[in-house]
Amino acid sequence: MRAVAAGLGMAPMSLYNYVPTKDHLIQLMTDLAGAEYRYQDLPASPRAAMAALARQGRDITRRHPWLPDAIRRPPVPGPSGLAYFDCFLGLLAGSALDTTAKMELIALVNGFAIMYGGMESALASTGISPDQHAAAQVAAITGAAATGNYPNLAAALASAVPPPQRDADEVFDSVIYRLIDGALEARAG
Repeated sequence: MRAVAAGLGMAPMSLYNYVPTKDHLIQLMTDLAGAEYRYQDLPASPRAAMAALARQGRDITRRHPWLPDAIRRPPVPGPSGLAYFDCFLGLLAGSALDTTAKMELIALVNGFAIMYGGMESALASTGISPDQHAAAQVAAITGAAATGNYPNLAAALASAVPPPQRDADEVFDSVIYRLIDGALEARAG
């Protein structure tokens, strides 16, 4: 609260005239970040539109690296959050999902997008390139599998066909479409 008040050029106690608690301030900040979604730019296909919302969420989180920490306290959705829910539910209107499954899918897609954007933001602040980070992860996993302490990991790696080189956007899209398609197919089957 002190930092925000200082940034606004006011005394910390004066800020409490407008925002009663830190949690209220975080809710306002989160809702303001949510106002950055652009619903008019969504593709016509509901599946592609859901993926586009996820990409926007990831990009919003890249611009606001504080967002993953802010939503650790489940915020009460404000107008922007409600607009996001409404849009996403509209995209799911023709699906066989019940309301609970729709809300779960929204949470999965949004949660993954925010987590991924937060990781990208954190990585960018280290000076380590995404390729260097990926190489370090592969080396750690391969090294762990070679110890014999992780037989399931070793078996998975032994039978794996090396994946094609993909950038972070391709990986993101692959996971988002697996989440969307998996949720939609699980209810259809």
